[in-house]
Amino acid sequence: MPAPPQVLCGVVVSAGRMMKAVKVRTVKQTYDSYLRKHYTAYQSHLVSDPNSSLRTGDVVRIAARPPLSKHIRHVVTEIVAPWGPPAEERPPIPTIEALDAQYRAKREAREARRKERNNVPKVKLDVKAEAVGARNHHEGPSLKKRHRVVTGGPEVVGGRERVVLEREMGDR
Repeated sequence: MPAPPQVLCGVVVSAGRMMKAVKVRTVKQTYDSYLRKHYTAYQSHLVSDPNSSLRTGDVVRIAARPPLSKHIRHVVTEIVAPWGPPAEERPPIPTIEALDAQYRAKREAREARRKERNNVPKVKLDVKAEAVGARNHHEGPSLKKRHRVVTGGPEVVGGRERVVLEREMGDR
């Protein structure tokens, strides 16, 4: 059974500058054993806001989720105390189940595209290698390769199909 997601409460400090994301600052008490004193530690999180329903100053509850991008690892679960217009006048916040369903559908579509892309026929290459000779006394003979397309069938490049009659590649 998976562990329940970590739920935090924080204040929106930056909204409207990024598409579908806001910055939320959370607070926690930390104890310094050397000073023998508690102090306030702040931590900022980039949070997914798909409907752009949050404003700067809102107090929100966020939950940890699997990474949505390189830096976004939390989603908004609810607005605790809105700042500005009331929460009922703003676009609704999607539930975690709706976000999971949307993520699964996106992933299945991506896997279907990947399977379709990997099932294209391959073009056969005839590879011939020739020994050119040693460049210096430390190396053995280097190989010079010439690639020639044997079959004149269709070659698929980037989703577009074109006919390749014969191609020869030199040294690179």
